[in-house]
Amino acid sequence: MTVQTVHSPTGHSPTGHSPAPERPGARRRRNRRRALTATLVLALAAAGTACGSDEPSRYFQTCGVVVDGSGSADASRTGFDAEAKLKATLQTFLADKKCRKTSFAPITKVSEASKCQVSPLDLDPNTSKTADRERTRTTMRAVALSNALKLLRCAQEQEPGSDVLGGLSRIALSKPSGDDASFDVLVVSDFDQGDTDFRLGRQDLSTAASRRTVIDGFLKSHGKPELSGADIYPVGYGMKYGTDTSRYEQFNSFWTELLEGRVKAHVHTTYRR
Repeated sequence: MTVQTVHSPTGHSPTGHSPAPERPGARRRRNRRRALTATLVLALAAAGTACGSDEPSRYFQTCGVVVDGSGSADASRTGFDAEAKLKATLQTFLADKKCRKTSFAPITKVSEASKCQVSPLDLDPNTSKTADRERTRTTMRAVALSNALKLLRCAQEQEPGSDVLGGLSRIALSKPSGDDASFDVLVVSDFDQGDTDFRLGRQDLSTAASRRTVIDGFLKSHGKPELSGADIYPVGYGMKYGTDTSRYEQFNSFWTELLEGRVKAHVHTTYRR
C-alpha cells in the first residue's frame, strides 16, 4: 500500500511539529551571495560602458571656408597675406568647431560665378574600428588646408577681385536647412568689397542714414546671402585701414549692420588677426 505525505496549509507537518529553524549563518551567507552577484552585474555593465567610451564621439558640425583672392590678399606691405592667415587659423578653427562636412568658396571678381572650386570634405569619415580617429581627423584637417590654399591660388591667378558678398552668398549654398541648423564659417578676407558694380571705398559711410542707403542699394543689386543664424568668423577684417580709426569705424559699422542687422548672422572676433 502507498503511503501519501499530507502537507498542512499552515506549513506545519501533520504531526504538528514545525520544520527545523534555519541557522543564522546560512541566512547571512545567502545574503552575501546575492549582494556579490548584484555587484558583479554592475561591474560588468560599467566595464562594457567604459570599453564603448574608448571610441571618440563623432563630429556633426557643418562648416564653411571662404578665401579672398583679391590683390589685397597678397603677402605685400599693403596686403593682409591670406595664405599666412589660412595657415595660422584654418586647422585650429576646424578643430575648435569640431567640423565634419566642410565646404569652400572663393572671393573673386564675380564670386558666385567663379570657376575656382574644390569639393566639400568629410573631416570625420567612417573608418575601421581599429583606426585612430583623432589621427584621421588631423590628417583630414591638413587636407582641408591644402584644398583651401589651392582655391586661394586659383582665385589669385585666374580671377582676382573682391566680391566679398558674392563669396558669402556662395558659401551660403552649403548651409544646412532648418532654422536650428548651425553653420560655422571662417572668412579669410579684409572685407574690402570691390567688384565692377560696387566699390566700398567710394561710398558715403559717414552717418547711420547714409550707410542704410548704401546697404539698401547694395543688397538690392547683389542679393542677400542666406546666412541667417550662421556664425561668421572673419580673419584679416579691415586690415587695410591700419591706424585710421575713423575710417575703420565707418567700415565696421557698415558690415555690422549688413551682416548682423540685415542678414541676421552672428559675427565673432575669435580668429580675427
